[in-house]
Amino acid sequence: MRLTVNAVLGAAMLALMACGREQVQQANVVRADSAGVRIVTSTGRDTVLPWRFDTIGVLSDSLGEPWLFTGVSPQYVITDRAGRTYVFEREPAIRRFGRDGRFERNVGRKGGAPGEMELPFQLLQQGDSIAVLDPGRNALVRWGPDLEPIADIPLRGGFEGVMRVAFRTGGLWQMVSSYDSTGNIAVLRGDTTGETVLARLYEPVPKNPRMLTGCGGRVTLTQPNFFARSIHWDAEGARALVYAGPNYELALYEGNRLLASVRRDLPTRSPTIDDLRRQFPDGLKLQIPGAECTIPLSELMAGPTLEGTMPFAFGVVLLSDGSMWVQRSVRNEKPAVLDVFGSDGAYAGTVRGYHLPVGLLPNGELLVPIDDEESGGLVIARMRVLR
Repeated sequence: MRLTVNAVLGAAMLALMACGREQVQQANVVRADSAGVRIVTSTGRDTVLPWRFDTIGVLSDSLGEPWLFTGVSPQYVITDRAGRTYVFEREPAIRRFGRDGRFERNVGRKGGAPGEMELPFQLLQQGDSIAVLDPGRNALVRWGPDLEPIADIPLRGGFEGVMRVAFRTGGLWQMVSSYDSTGNIAVLRGDTTGETVLARLYEPVPKNPRMLTGCGGRVTLTQPNFFARSIHWDAEGARALVYAGPNYELALYEGNRLLASVRRDLPTRSPTIDDLRRQFPDGLKLQIPGAECTIPLSELMAGPTLEGTMPFAFGVVLLSDGSMWVQRSVRNEKPAVLDVFGSDGAYAGTVRGYHLPVGLLPNGELLVPIDDEESGGLVIARMRVLR
């Protein structure tokens, strides 16, 4: 397994170093100010990100063997001021890795008592404490600085319907979602009262819905708008980065105050069958009681023409150095395509072949998931970035 991982990392590093040697055309940047909000617009076509990525190692077990993860996203990973990394896995358990990248201990386990989890789907920090958002327990399940369980925060009142949370000094951001007979409403709020709304999207129920049937007739569902707009956001310290489309425009907030609008001057377009094929190369995979099944791509493609506007972003990350990362490629597309913006909001370039980074350690090492082709899993590489 070590040879496979090293081969993947080596190939990726060489490809990036080769890209870094290419002549890079710098994008033009137009800066303006509107009522105290910085507007930074980068024009021009995609250019190669001229940064070099040197691999230091990967997160590993106590013997130094690469730790294989079944799935990793920025919502599953946090780092602390001591340079340790925490990764949430669906077991459920939280793995802590030391400053050297080696596994140290597990935090939490399945159950209903304090410090135990049922169906968590986000790992987060609250000061020096860590927590998971667990709808199965209907609570934020928390551990103190010593990693001993502390009191849960029930998901009621101001936390009713919450789908994701990020704490900041003196407040928090949270995304809530609600459904009714007319459609789905997603709202990103700057507090628990709902008075401060950073982004809001409404997805109506289709007037003439097409039904999809698969999994041997066991599943029938309304075909969703596969490329409907979504609120993608990430928070770091006192700042939050938000994309809600459809134009290429990122909103950078400090607390609830809009600091900057970061843009690329790229034309919008409608989604295509090729986009659908890239997003579901093996069909639409579903979880049903006791099993998994797939609705074939041919069934998905047999429907009506795709409508609406294709989003530019399918994920965003804000790192502690102020850099902003945008996933331009659809889910499951390989190689993935990432746009990178500096802390000043200027487009720095595009890199292909990596997943979104999941963290930045205090020593400047970037944590990046890498596919392990042999196992089908992922490793998390520790990389030094030379700009």
